[in-house]
Amino acid sequence: MLRMYILLPPKSPQAARNRILDYFNRPIGEARIDRRTGKRVGRSRQLRLVHLIAQAKNRKEGKPGLYGREMRLAAASLRRRAAGSVGYLKSAVVKAIKKLSPSFQQFGGTRRAKKGSAQVRIVSGNQALINLANQYGLPQENVSVHRGSSAYAYWARPSINPYTHVRMNIGLADNQIGNVESIYSKAMQKAYDDEAREMSLHIQAKLEQAADGLEKLGVVVK
Repeated sequence: MLRMYILLPPKSPQAARNRILDYFNRPIGEARIDRRTGKRVGRSRQLRLVHLIAQAKNRKEGKPGLYGREMRLAAASLRRRAAGSVGYLKSAVVKAIKKLSPSFQQFGGTRRAKKGSAQVRIVSGNQALINLANQYGLPQENVSVHRGSSAYAYWARPSINPYTHVRMNIGLADNQIGNVESIYSKAMQKAYDDEAREMSLHIQAKLEQAADGLEKLGVVVK
């Protein structure tokens, strides 16, 4: 599951967030002239693509036009939701891992001490996840945990063939189901293949170490 988290897109959540924000913040036309002062308005008041998107969304829903403070709030909400949606596919995996390891905190960082509090606490990242990120040469960047995803885990019990089962659920548009299934399957298959390769190399190293030890004792290993 840790490998799957690492292998799912995007490789760099922060770079993806930056691209989205750059797109939304793209200026539209030239800076407007303030009717009251006759001067060009500041950059913070310049018309941007996010304002047109917010206005179009409002009209599509049959609501009145957005202006002033309402427009600023709507634009901020659009930017926040779009940037926060980065890593949505990883989000379900985070919840699945937390079912198996409740203390899992991705790469760590700061968290609010409690809801509504301004105080923060520092939490440690998962060392195995950090090692995997280094192994694949990927940045150590967290993703938001979305409400639209959930996970369930069935823990292994003592038996002849014990297994642990994890089920993840995410909300998707109907036309995206096949796409997302393909992305998950590809990431999971590579995770299995890479893990099997690493285990094989580990076992081989242990066997060679054991063989060296036997040779030192005078036992010939063929």
